[in-house]
Parts: sequence; structure tokens; C-alpha cells
Amino acid sequence: MNERREYLEGGLVDVGCEVCGTPVRAGRKSAMQTSVQWSGRACERLAEAAGDRPTALVPTCTYLRESLDRAIREGRLEVS
Repeated sequence: MNERREYLEGGLVDVGCEVCGTPVRAGRKSAMQTSVQWSGRACERLAEAAGDRPTALVPTCTYLRESLDRAIREGRLEVS
């Protein structure tokens, strides 16, 4: 069970969207890949873009992407 938890949650840090404040857990396994886990409901912008589809099928909210990029630049979100 601990191995599963480490695989799913290891290296994740809290990052909030700088526009709407929606919190996510994010991690990076390489410089080209960022994983995002939503703690609750997706932000309204992402939900709106999804329409009737699951929000997991929408690439991302541009505001959240900018917030993640800032966390990467500031060293708060590093490759683990």
C-alpha cells in the first residue's frame, strides 16, 4: 500500500491557480512532463471548456498552466 501511495503521490506539491485559486497537486517526473491531480472540483474555466465531456479530456486551463510554469521557474515544482 505504501508503494502505491508513493507512486501516486510521491513528489507532488500543492500549487494553486493564481487567477481563481483552485488548488491542485502537481509533480514532474521529467523536464517535459507535468502531472496534475485535482483535489476537488475542476475550476470553472476548465469545466466550461469541457462541456459535457470529463474535465480529464481537456488539456488544461491556460491560467493553471501559467501558474505551474511560474512554480517551475521559482523552483517550487521540480523534477523528482
